Amino acid sequence: MDATAAHAFATPPVSVHRPTTAVEDVITLAAGVWLLTGTYVDGWAHNNLRDLETFFTPWHAILYSGFAACALWIVALTWRRHAPDARWMEAIPAGYGAATAGVLLFLVSGAADFAWHSVFGIEQGIKALFSPSHLGLATGGFLILSAPFSAAWHSPERSWPRLMPAVVSAMLSGMVAAFILQEFAVFARHGLIQTYSGSAGAQPAVTIPTSSSIIVSLASFFVSTAVLFVPVLLLSLRWRLHAAVPAAMTLLPSVALQIMVALRDAWLVPAALVGAVLVGVVWAVARPKPDRPARLLTAIGLSPVVFWAPYFAGVALHDSALSFSSELWGGTLAWTGLEMLALAALTFKVRTTAGTTSKLPAGEGRGG
Repeated sequence: MDATAAHAFATPPVSVHRPTTAVEDVITLAAGVWLLTGTYVDGWAHNNLRDLETFFTPWHAILYSGFAACALWIVALTWRRHAPDARWMEAIPAGYGAATAGVLLFLVSGAADFAWHSVFGIEQGIKALFSPSHLGLATGGFLILSAPFSAAWHSPERSWPRLMPAVVSAMLSGMVAAFILQEFAVFARHGLIQTYSGSAGAQPAVTIPTSSSIIVSLASFFVSTAVLFVPVLLLSLRWRLHAAVPAAMTLLPSVALQIMVALRDAWLVPAALVGAVLVGVVWAVARPKPDRPARLLTAIGLSPVVFWAPYFAGVALHDSALSFSSELWGGTLAWTGLEMLALAALTFKVRTTAGTTSKLPAGEGRGG
């Protein structure tokens, strides 16, 4: 890449889109929480209720009313910024372009969801996660909830209190991804790393896992690691995070997933809490900063290792045995750490090559 191209990446053109205020971003998030609550309540229904026969349900009412609140608010933000003789596209708030597209996608997918249910009925279990209309709804919701994060990304000099909507936005967006990928969610169940044997009616015994179950388990840890820690990584590339931020961003989605499956393995919640605390300790000790790659690589590489370790310990204590040998559980922890190390190293390489690396002004955009 030549110097001219690098400079173009480093200094983007001045946007005609007006930024949002902190209050406006908070309202966006409030409507987004409404939408996300409906999403998880609907997930609870699909996971725990049988014989769902109609599209018109209380959980769909929460979901679609939350979407209506998001859509109306984004329309209001755009309306307030529209100037006479100006294009409507220019009135969309800075960072809210993808959210506007998400509103349209959600609207189309909602109509498709009604048609899909009318023809094929109401899905249950894993089938609901493969429905094309549900995938469209999840993508639309992801784009809507990521708006405050996207808006803040282009304004890294914001003070720390002003960045809180961006932090919450990144976490909520990750929770949308966790929802649609819930079959890979580690903290949603404990049988992922356990194999049982025994006749009907007898107490099942923990036994050696098969090769296929090991592969499925490793894949689930890979997906769950990306869902939980990529939002943390993206925030860390721009701002120095307080240790409580990555801890909360790993704990809350894990607890939400357990609630969605009716707390069938409620004892995993304390394990998630311990893991989240350890993640916070790693960040407090490493003190990663956007302009200190070594510290950030250390923190993001160790975080999944210390977060998943209490999961293995909790399962072993609960069942008094563990199907995974030390090579398997130790290797799984190492793989997840290497996964985040690779992703972080790749982002640093791309950022350096594009010439976008810049130091934050002293005291700006930093916490704790």
